[in-house]
Amino acid sequence: MRRCHGRRHRYRHSRYHLLAWRKRSRVAMRRVFLISFLGIFTLPLVAVPAIAAQAVGDLPSVRGLSSNALAQDMLIYDRHGILLADIGKAGDRRIVVPLSYVSPNVINATIAVEDHSFYQNSGIDLGGIARAAIDNYLHHRISQGGSTISQQLVKQIFIGPNPAPTLQRKMKEAVLALELNQTYSKPTILEMYLNTIYYGSQTYGIEAAARSYFHSNAHDLTLAQASMLVGLPQAPTAYNPIINPLEAKRRQAQVLQAMVDQHYITAAQAATAYATQLSIYSPTNKFLAPYFVDYVLRTLYSQYKIAPDDRHGYRIYTSLDMNLQKMAEQVIHDQIAQKGNYYNFHDAALVSMDPKTGEILAMVGGNDYNRPGGQINMANSPRQPGSSFKIFTYSAAIESRKVNMISPILDEPLVFPVWGGNDGFQPYAPKNYDLRFHGVLPLKMAMGNSMNIPAIKTELRIGIPTVLSAARRMGVQSLTLDDDTYGLSLTLGGYGVTVVDMATGASTLADQGVRHMPAPVLAIRDATGRDVFTYDPQKNSFRAISPEVAYIIGSIMSDDRNRCLEFGCHGDLTLPGRHVAAKTGTTQSFHDNWTVGFTPSLTTAVWVGNPDNAPLSHNSTGIVGAAPIWHKFMVQALAGKPDEWYAKPAGVHQVGGNYFLPGTENVRPILAAPWPGCPFSHYNPYDLTYQSLLVGGVPCVLRGAAPRVTRPASH
Repeated sequence: MRRCHGRRHRYRHSRYHLLAWRKRSRVAMRRVFLISFLGIFTLPLVAVPAIAAQAVGDLPSVRGLSSNALAQDMLIYDRHGILLADIGKAGDRRIVVPLSYVSPNVINATIAVEDHSFYQNSGIDLGGIARAAIDNYLHHRISQGGSTISQQLVKQIFIGPNPAPTLQRKMKEAVLALELNQTYSKPTILEMYLNTIYYGSQTYGIEAAARSYFHSNAHDLTLAQASMLVGLPQAPTAYNPIINPLEAKRRQAQVLQAMVDQHYITAAQAATAYATQLSIYSPTNKFLAPYFVDYVLRTLYSQYKIAPDDRHGYRIYTSLDMNLQKMAEQVIHDQIAQKGNYYNFHDAALVSMDPKTGEILAMVGGNDYNRPGGQINMANSPRQPGSSFKIFTYSAAIESRKVNMISPILDEPLVFPVWGGNDGFQPYAPKNYDLRFHGVLPLKMAMGNSMNIPAIKTELRIGIPTVLSAARRMGVQSLTLDDDTYGLSLTLGGYGVTVVDMATGASTLADQGVRHMPAPVLAIRDATGRDVFTYDPQKNSFRAISPEVAYIIGSIMSDDRNRCLEFGCHGDLTLPGRHVAAKTGTTQSFHDNWTVGFTPSLTTAVWVGNPDNAPLSHNSTGIVGAAPIWHKFMVQALAGKPDEWYAKPAGVHQVGGNYFLPGTENVRPILAAPWPGCPFSHYNPYDLTYQSLLVGGVPCVLRGAAPRVTRPASH
């Protein structure tokens, strides 16, 4: 039995190799036959077919060709299918489309002028070859090609766009063209040709050409437009309508006449098309929402290892809503134009997100992408957030259960022995924005009015690492240093974060404590339409803080009475007839100002300032710089949508208009008493350690007459 099995195995093995040998033999015989045939017509140039065959040499296989396998552009769309960017490589552009999408005007014009026997010939036009051979003999050189569409396609794919006009090359083209037609259908060959051929101005394929020259597409090309484009492949520079409009017009007439001769159109239709005045555009590659496109490209590479110069033809469907994007761009432009010179701010950034999913709906990284240096995306560049960072401090404080929203805080002068000055060894005396002290006030008013000293006290009582933990959990990705690197100014926004960070953190509050990291990409498909990635918000959700904590912070930020003391009532941090939470921020010396706010369905963060860090003028705070942008955008973005707010979570205890985590209604008022004073009367700041400054678990402050400061001579 084993011997019998072995004989059957050897028989199958031998039969497989025999069939493969016969297949290769048939291909080889076809090639020899064709080369021999060509040799007869080119006998004056090549003595015998055998010599011709030797001259042609080895040829590549035509199998495995596909339009979708061509190197092509990455296309980036907004959530509604609006094209944001066409990303090519080094200026080259190609967008592959199916033949069914191409206008019949293009197909008919191409066949008429390039290969009128396309549907009948076998890939080579024997009559054309004969005519070319006679002409070549008379001129003693290769002067006429007689190339079919199949031969032109072969030249583009296998030989190169500008080969030497040799007999060997023509013979190679003919052999490969014949095999191409034996392997693929005519529609497939035509589709590959129309997606491959060069139309000048760094555009390959009819779709890229239609977009480049006419701001149209291959499907909608008119007869006039199609006849202009189809004339280009023969001499893309000579017939370029931008460079040589008269020659392009002459070539268009030739194409139209060929269509008349082949009965695709009438003479009257040709005359009308020729007389049509075409709007022709110089090739450009302008992006919509350029800062967002840059952000998407960075995301694609960092998360999916997809680079634009891969030329794999990816289709990227993003989260951006171009309607909201236009609103954001216009509001920013208007605010800078109206108030920028007076307040000396000349740039702004905005990020708006869907807090339920993390999808970025609008992103403006600057007022003018095309200005010198304008390519820096200020929406994703760390800046000091000022008091807007306090949303993390107070979230951490409520979460710690050491305080509640009405905990009394003494707003008093504080002078820390160190942490001030450039070297950090000078006394540090933080101040409130209005340079005043307000005595005892509840936490909700301290937060609403952006009081700095109460925020520092809160931060120190719960611990800087606790604040950092909350900020990072809620979506701040810029604070990457070790915890002990950060000092008292953390809660005042003394360390750089991005507008994206602040929008993410506010979105976490808006989704009742569930964080969704920024999600600019909804879907990725490859050139064949295969799904590469589909965004799932559930896989991007993380419980950062409890819904009870988020609800309490949201109630503080949405109560306009909590900020009337410093910012006035009914200002730009409110939206008429709508519940909304908001917080401003202004950095020391007025270099940056911010506004961050949310409803249950929309979060927006805004930064205003100067990329070169030039200070703003006239005490420009978040309320006069960023807040008007935030307010106008939110009003427009939410227009026509009903007011909405949150139902109180079951785990929140309500007393009057105040909300508490259960068991925190009567927490000890740890922030109401004067801050612990330092026990020393004189000190050398260079000898102080953090532990030596702690009194009652927090850094002490200098009280009474300033202690004498001694320093060694070396300092």
